[in-house]
Amino acid sequence: RMGHRRLPLLLSLLPLLLNAQLLQQMGGAQVKITEQPFLVSNAQHLNQIVWTMIGNTIKESIYCVSEAPVSQLRFVCLDCEQKNITDMVPALNSAQDLTRSAGFPTVVLKLSTVNSNWTGATVVCQAALNGGTVDSAPATVDVRFLRQPHVVDSSGQGPVLIPNQGYRFYVECQRMSDGFCNQSGRRKTLRCNVQSHPAATTFRWLKNGVVTSGSGAEITIGVEMIGQSLQCTANNGLYSDIEMPTSQAVQIDPYSAAKIVTDNFQAVQLLAPFQAGNRIEMHNDVNLQCTVEGNPRPVVYWKLRRNNGQIVDAPCPQGYEGVYAEIPDVSLGGLQRSVIKMKSTCTMRVSNYSFSGQYWCSACSVVSQGQPECSPSLDTPGSSVLNMQVQGAPMQSEPITIEQMPNNNNAIISVHYCAEPVPRPPREIVFSIDQNDIQVGQKWDNFQFQNNVQNNTVSNCFIARLQVTQITEQDQYRQIYFKVQNQFGSKQIPVPLDSLLGGGSALSARFSPWWIVLIVLAALGLVCLVALAFCSTRKLCCFDRVKKDHEDYGDVKSGLSNVNVRSTLYGDDLPPRPYISHQVVPSSGEKAPSQRSPSVQEGLNYAEMRLADRQVKVPVATSMRIDAPPYASITSGPSTVVSTRTAHTTHQLTPPSVVNSLV
Repeated sequence: RMGHRRLPLLLSLLPLLLNAQLLQQMGGAQVKITEQPFLVSNAQHLNQIVWTMIGNTIKESIYCVSEAPVSQLRFVCLDCEQKNITDMVPALNSAQDLTRSAGFPTVVLKLSTVNSNWTGATVVCQAALNGGTVDSAPATVDVRFLRQPHVVDSSGQGPVLIPNQGYRFYVECQRMSDGFCNQSGRRKTLRCNVQSHPAATTFRWLKNGVVTSGSGAEITIGVEMIGQSLQCTANNGLYSDIEMPTSQAVQIDPYSAAKIVTDNFQAVQLLAPFQAGNRIEMHNDVNLQCTVEGNPRPVVYWKLRRNNGQIVDAPCPQGYEGVYAEIPDVSLGGLQRSVIKMKSTCTMRVSNYSFSGQYWCSACSVVSQGQPECSPSLDTPGSSVLNMQVQGAPMQSEPITIEQMPNNNNAIISVHYCAEPVPRPPREIVFSIDQNDIQVGQKWDNFQFQNNVQNNTVSNCFIARLQVTQITEQDQYRQIYFKVQNQFGSKQIPVPLDSLLGGGSALSARFSPWWIVLIVLAALGLVCLVALAFCSTRKLCCFDRVKKDHEDYGDVKSGLSNVNVRSTLYGDDLPPRPYISHQVVPSSGEKAPSQRSPSVQEGLNYAEMRLADRQVKVPVATSMRIDAPPYASITSGPSTVVSTRTAHTTHQLTPPSVVNSLV
């Protein structure tokens, strides 16, 4: 009985015992990160994983070892996501399994390249055991590298790369009368720039491949280095003294600041197409030229300061893409040549009012990869400029703007345009609403030409404002134009109002309401015509009454067709035959047909036509004659019928009384 009481207690303690055994087993399993594939009991765990990049190769291989019965060893980065390291996880997953060759759980990580930003990341080796995981102690990544150094100036800008000539730095050279540089000129500071971890501590400078004085990261040079080649080396302990990485060679050349020698601005303004007051009409060509000199080869930038003060590039090729013609200078010749002289050309066609403003050219020297050194400045014109004031027909300068009032249903429409000479109100500036012209200050319907003011930033540009009050749905279909003109021409600018009412369908914007009404009426008329044709064909609706109204006529017509007197005798399918007259001898008491009364003959013919209503088979003659005495009763005796041909046809027999009465 006591044993039965202990059994439930033992069953309840069994999971705890199993978990404790599992924890003890997992606690006994070891996982280590090592430099060599040794047994886990003999291996020393690495607290720091060092990867050294020599050039583009990695020397170190990292191992993860453990012991049975663990499996599925792998490297895991714990904080890569926090440090935004995205390329390290795929590299860790490339570890290879060496368990079969080593005889115990082992993986190796051999990387061909690493990233310098991996430094400081935390990595562990993780193993699977009995449905759980066992992690090694964490290890910190330390990537050591030293990239190729570069020679830069004091501002960190690299040398200029001249095609087919290599890299160039320039030292200022103030030429004396003998053509040589003044030794007291401005000197230049260069620096050996290198990316490394840990930081480089050893530097060397080489002149024409030979170590020169100066062991620091910077060196100051002057005109004595003109024509020489300069290099630098750096080391942070990863290389030996004879294997220190060396920078590319940089050639030192003399520098003469670029400057403007001459220009043709004044001459251009005195000739056509320029007019008095520096005015020029549209659609004319202007050819500007500047002669510059300097060393290295100068480049020219053409600038424009518009009437509103905005400075932009002139509408012609700039810098290296410019149009140049080199001017030979043989005054010194050979190596003593001081500067390079060039002529730059800016050709443009004046096509709109944006060409108005002040033009100048800047001679620039590109002595590094930074901003060029220019004279005059790119932001401020020099003493020589060309002023241009464009004149011509009015043109739209900016898109139409619509300002809708927030508290009411009104709007202000602004039309931006430029014109030189200025249009003269009131007739040269009007708004047209449905072919109704309104001048400045005038009103039509709910439209008013509010004002026409000059643009505050551009002298020859204006703003015309149209006020719309109580905007309705009908307003978006109105045809509105702004018309402006001067002595050179006119301009008609359409003013759409779709945006005021949230736009509209393309169909409604294209057609006016009257056109829509006409289209609807035409569609209704077409539907009615189709309905009439259908009813007429099918004998429907009112067309069925015609048939009923002529029903009696149809019966007579059908009776006549059954008698078929004329058709039998004169049918189209019968050959023509001669008329044969048959003489019949009248009986006693009867008169000859020629002696009978005409009324009797007509009455008998009408009675014969009504015989078709009785459906009685009687012989019908194609041609017949009824001989009866005048005023005699038809029932008094049989009539004599003479026929050239007889045929049996079904007729309705008319009662004798009807025939008698008709006779």
